[in-house]
Amino acid sequence: MKPGLIKFLLSIATMAVSFQVQAHTPNLPEPEKGMTEVETFQGTLNSEGKLVKLDSNIGYDFNRHFGVFAGVPLYFTGVPNSTTSTNAAASNNGATGGIGNIHLGMNFRAPSPALNYASTITVGAPTGNRKDGLSTGRASIDWSNYFDRSFDKFTPFFEAGLGNGVPDSRLVTHPFSSLGALGHFEEGAEYELIHHFAVGGSGYHDVPFGDQEVFSKLVHEGQGNGGGPGRSHGGAFENNFLSTGAGIDRENGVNTWVAFEPNRVLRTQIGYSRSVTFDLNSFSFNVGLNVGKMVRAKKNQ
Repeated sequence: MKPGLIKFLLSIATMAVSFQVQAHTPNLPEPEKGMTEVETFQGTLNSEGKLVKLDSNIGYDFNRHFGVFAGVPLYFTGVPNSTTSTNAAASNNGATGGIGNIHLGMNFRAPSPALNYASTITVGAPTGNRKDGLSTGRASIDWSNYFDRSFDKFTPFFEAGLGNGVPDSRLVTHPFSSLGALGHFEEGAEYELIHHFAVGGSGYHDVPFGDQEVFSKLVHEGQGNGGGPGRSHGGAFENNFLSTGAGIDRENGVNTWVAFEPNRVLRTQIGYSRSVTFDLNSFSFNVGLNVGKMVRAKKNQ
């Protein structure tokens, strides 16, 4: 394993440990209203490069069913140093970073032992740098719906959404931004092995409608060879900054993960994703810290 990758993984582990220490709170009933803050640190590593995202969201819950939020993501992108690769992204030999689209949203929650349901509407402003693929230069909108039900230690779930771009998920940080109507779906389940530890798996599907535009985060504007995918079944985003056409961001894949959730404010995941469409294997991580829930619990002591 390369020394740079080892340092990168060690930094993730260090951050996860520090989050665990900060997140220790007594097991008290949660308030139903108040300020919210969720910090998420996630990333994806594969042969095309590494993508890291820090997403900060602050909001307010009016009650246990309805809340609003605003957030801003920070992206860091690195491509492998290689002089033999035919991938145009590899010739960049560098790292870039910047903010993505600042977003506003509202969520509705209907918790129930029979079936948990949550719905989120998110609207984004085109504040990200289009030349780095961090934005399409157009406003974004997404409506996502999530369902789950627990059967003892086994929890199946289903998520379905509509939007005008492919959204990131917990374990998939996409190497591109897209513009065009599409539906996104994920179905899977999680099983609690022992207290605080769980394993899970899911399948995901991005289904575009009509013409699409894809802006690569791996190839900057003015770079690329103008050709098709750099590998057999690879994505056009590997060699081109901007790609257009019907269905070019269609994707089907699978995820597997191990999760550690020591309390109600911290959750860490390490996983593997396989994009069947783009013939790409990725290792991913996600560290989520619910600062708002931690603060509200302390105030309720």
